[in-house]
Amino acid sequence: MTKSTYDTRRWQLGERPGEYKKHDYVTGREEVGASPEDVAEEVGELLAKLQDVPDRKSLTAAAYFHCKLENIHPFSDGNGRVGRLVMNYFLLLHNHPPIIIHEEDRRSYFDALEAWDTVQNLLPMIAFLKEQTIKTWQKRIDRKLKK
Repeated sequence: MTKSTYDTRRWQLGERPGEYKKHDYVTGREEVGASPEDVAEEVGELLAKLQDVPDRKSLTAAAYFHCKLENIHPFSDGNGRVGRLVMNYFLLLHNHPPIIIHEEDRRSYFDALEAWDTVQNLLPMIAFLKEQTIKTWQKRIDRKLKK
């Protein structure tokens, strides 16, 4: 299932899909990312903060989770895919519909992540996820109406 998901260089460095990173990889303009030694603890702290979130706060909690996970950057590759998948799982657990991050809105997505990385401002990601929720379901409705 994960065949060819990591490039040769990462594979040679001992990196494997589904495992926390073994080397220091950074991302974004601010070059964020926890050191490999700190990843497990930081992810554990993040998950602990998400216990007992009421459904009415699920979108805010999902935005926080996604920004923080991307900031930790726990894997050598695939952090965005994993973060979006787990964010949607969290939303579904809290009675919120899943969200598609649309390709044409990628720049806004990265800008929202950068707002967290630079000044821990979560509001751009919350606004972005609200917009994407509406867009996701409007596209679904539009497709159904065309049938």
